[in-house]
Amino acid sequence: MSMRSKLRGPLRLFLRAAPTTMPDAPAPDPRRVPLVELTLYTGDSLAFGYLPLAAGRVTDLMNEHEAFELVDTHVESLEDRHGYTLHTISVARDEIYVVAVAGPRGDPNRRMRTRPIPVELQAGPYCVRGNIHVVPGSDPVLSFQSRRAMVPLTEATIEWDSPAGPKVARWGTVLVNRLLTDWLSPASRDVRPPELQLVVELDGSGIAKDFTPQLQVDQRPS
Repeated sequence: MSMRSKLRGPLRLFLRAAPTTMPDAPAPDPRRVPLVELTLYTGDSLAFGYLPLAAGRVTDLMNEHEAFELVDTHVESLEDRHGYTLHTISVARDEIYVVAVAGPRGDPNRRMRTRPIPVELQAGPYCVRGNIHVVPGSDPVLSFQSRRAMVPLTEATIEWDSPAGPKVARWGTVLVNRLLTDWLSPASRDVRPPELQLVVELDGSGIAKDFTPQLQVDQRPS
């Protein structure tokens, strides 16, 4: 991805008012829209910034729009770790391989009863392991293939190579761009690192949180 080439006029798709029968109705106040902290994993960079959560869940927001404007963003090159900070930056969804989320929980009314199934996948330079949540009895691979562009995985790890050596990021939940995924299969080993076993909580009915803030980055285990 070349986010440097995207530094044009701001895209505010997520701040547009929903259709209304009252043409003179005021647009929603952006200051009242909660901010969600995102880490974007792209082809050549990592970006850390904030996005207004103008939807019930981050998954819905990322699936409903094709470009996003992050604020207070730090961008770091995967090649040489050179970094720079920008007040705003526009990023197209088709340049994002994985999104990790921290911040407010999604709309509880959008949760459904599911079963977590461990999977692993390759998306560009990133190897991702995590649990995909499917309806009991469903095939996890077919479920993944039939979903919209951004698919959530819980208890996730992301592995990639950096100039300083292999890296691992551990998150409560990530969103994987299905359209940029090279392959996906059932996990060959347990996807749940010990330090994440209590991060993603399931209530008594087996309903998962939309996301849980948690991040650790360290050297890949040998």
